[in-house]
Amino acid sequence: MILIFLKNFIELNRSKRLNEKILLSWVRQTTRPYSQVNVLNFTTSWTDGLAFNAVLHQHKPDLFSWDKVIKMSPIERLEHAFSKAQTYLGIEKLLDPEDVAVQFPDKKSIIMYLTSLFEVLPQQVTIDAIREVETLPRKYKKECEEEAINIQSTAPKEEHEIPRAETPSTVTEVDVDLDSYQIALEEVLTWLLSAEDTFQEQDDISDDVEEVKDQFATHEAFMMELTAHQSSVGSVLQAGNQLITQGTLSDEEEFEIQEQMTLLNARWEALRVESMDRQSRLHDVLMELQKKQLQQLSTWLTLTEERIQKMETCPLDDDVKSLQKLLEEHKSLQSDLEAEQVKVNSLTHMVVIVDENSGESATAILEDQLQKLGERWTAVCRWTEERWNRLQEINILWQELLEEQV
Repeated sequence: MILIFLKNFIELNRSKRLNEKILLSWVRQTTRPYSQVNVLNFTTSWTDGLAFNAVLHQHKPDLFSWDKVIKMSPIERLEHAFSKAQTYLGIEKLLDPEDVAVQFPDKKSIIMYLTSLFEVLPQQVTIDAIREVETLPRKYKKECEEEAINIQSTAPKEEHEIPRAETPSTVTEVDVDLDSYQIALEEVLTWLLSAEDTFQEQDDISDDVEEVKDQFATHEAFMMELTAHQSSVGSVLQAGNQLITQGTLSDEEEFEIQEQMTLLNARWEALRVESMDRQSRLHDVLMELQKKQLQQLSTWLTLTEERIQKMETCPLDDDVKSLQKLLEEHKSLQSDLEAEQVKVNSLTHMVVIVDENSGESATAILEDQLQKLGERWTAVCRWTEERWNRLQEINILWQELLEEQV
């Protein structure tokens, strides 16, 4: 069986590649407290307007009364939700209530509008919520859509509450047949091929620390996508094993399923191992480059501190030329500080990866190094500024003296 291999990332707000499954997971998690709402798709689940209002009410409960929304008609609910979103969240009315309150509203339009909500509302999604969506059987989703349509066409207009349907947690909780297994297998393999292409398209690990940070973030998002699909792969393998165990297949069908499962598991494991290997290498390269940055800054500070000591002991002669020389030397120091500021800024966005081997001790050591370097950097900057002010004051006095002599 598939091994569990990744840490549990729970925040998706930094991922730029929002996909339908994550969006559906976010909606289902957001609307879970509302018994009248059960979002299974981006079409029929939105026609009565309850889901839109539930998303808003969960995050902004003070905007309106949920009990009043339940008593509205579908058109009124949709208009209510779109108006509230426009007024309080600044989201334009991209949808018309009349276009949504139909048997099959446009899926892309609803996704576009929900994406706008996703971008302005809290975006935390649990791994369990993603897994729930991943394990919703395709057959079950279709039946729920048809049931929702039947409810809309037969229910009296004054009846507004729609009971929540029970959602199976895995594909093994419904009957497993060869057709549903083949459909699930095709979906997983299609995704797997796409994931393999995405992995192969990643650039070689750079030797520039800022580029490696970007590569690390990109690969982290990719690893999160693998985590989101892990249960789907496991469900297909489990369904295949169950089909074989049932003993209803011909020898040819059983052999074919065995071959399919072997192929799926092998390719999944290969992608998993390669992805973890790249993550480990990115980790090592990034930490090494950042350690070099710290060492380079420490060396630079040591040289600059020695330079400052010499500048402090340099006497100021009683003439303008001596003062001008000190001013030029100080300007050179200021230029060097400005150039080094870029590297210091990079260290303020340092990426620290804590794993089970290093633990919190590694973080504490790095934080201590950064704090000490920060104190030294601050001291150098303060001395530079104060000395510049003193030199400027002396320069003004010299200029006044020269003017008096004239």
